Amino acid sequence: MFVSLLRLFGLAALVLAHSAPVYAASWTPTRPVEIVIPTATGGGVDRTARTLQRILQEQSILKVPVTAVNRPGGGGAVSLAYLNRHAGDAHVISVNTPNIIANDLNGRSTTRYTEVTPLATLFSEYTVIAVRADSPLRTGRDFADRLRKDPGSISVSTPTTLGSINHMSFALVARAAGADVKKLKPVILGSGGEGATAVLGGHVDAHAGTPSSVLRLVEAGQLRVIGVLAPKRLSGFYASTPTWTEQGFPAVMDTWRGIIGPQKMTPEQIAFWEDVLEKAVQTDAWKQELARNTWESNFLKGAATRKLFDDDHAEYRTILTDLGLKK
Repeated sequence: MFVSLLRLFGLAALVLAHSAPVYAASWTPTRPVEIVIPTATGGGVDRTARTLQRILQEQSILKVPVTAVNRPGGGGAVSLAYLNRHAGDAHVISVNTPNIIANDLNGRSTTRYTEVTPLATLFSEYTVIAVRADSPLRTGRDFADRLRKDPGSISVSTPTTLGSINHMSFALVARAAGADVKKLKPVILGSGGEGATAVLGGHVDAHAGTPSSVLRLVEAGQLRVIGVLAPKRLSGFYASTPTWTEQGFPAVMDTWRGIIGPQKMTPEQIAFWEDVLEKAVQTDAWKQELARNTWESNFLKGAATRKLFDDDHAEYRTILTDLGLKK
């Protein structure tokens, strides 16, 4: 009986040894960490990186220095190429946006969305369309009616490239209005901040971008948001702003923000960053930033983020095909 028990325990130990993942010692950074920003300064993407950088340092979540570096170009293609030149190096991570999926479909990036390492989704941020406070386009219906009659009569800043998430948001509203999306007039700028400034200066008629990219100018009474591409009204400052759907034009676009690493990261490196990023979003400082920027909490770890990528890839394929930008 005793021998049988020993054999049973030995078999159980053998099964566990073969079924459980065997990792080397936990990974931790040994030199400064770089957060890559795929846009120019200003706008929601830049703000995401610099907020994360500050919290990781001030809350002592990371014990090494953290820098945030802007590497704009090609709607994120430049930053992706830079990231993957550091294959397997978890000291270099990047803020990530849905443009990684769009660029995969429109052929603007040589780096496919499957060729990076998803680490986390941090939050959701639904696209808005904003105009100058004195614009004759007073409501979403005014905007939609003009587009339906003459799609090219409204110039709209849609950072950061043709086929970007902002361009697709503009197209979704236009399609819901019954306009010919191939005749739209998008204007490409380097960041959401630049897009908002262009509207303020009268260089374009409207801006399609994140709520945070226009928030300060809206608060100052210089810009006005005429519709939000969200499934329901946002909380906080934009609580009184109607969604496009409730104005009669069903259109929803989540411009989530997340963190990716280069290809060929190890399970230990991925686990380290998942833990660090989860700690960051649980801090009071991060929650205050969510409220301040109208970011919607939506933390996902790496595997769930990979599924999000796959789901969005299927959706964006349809939109970009309509725009004639699917490669």
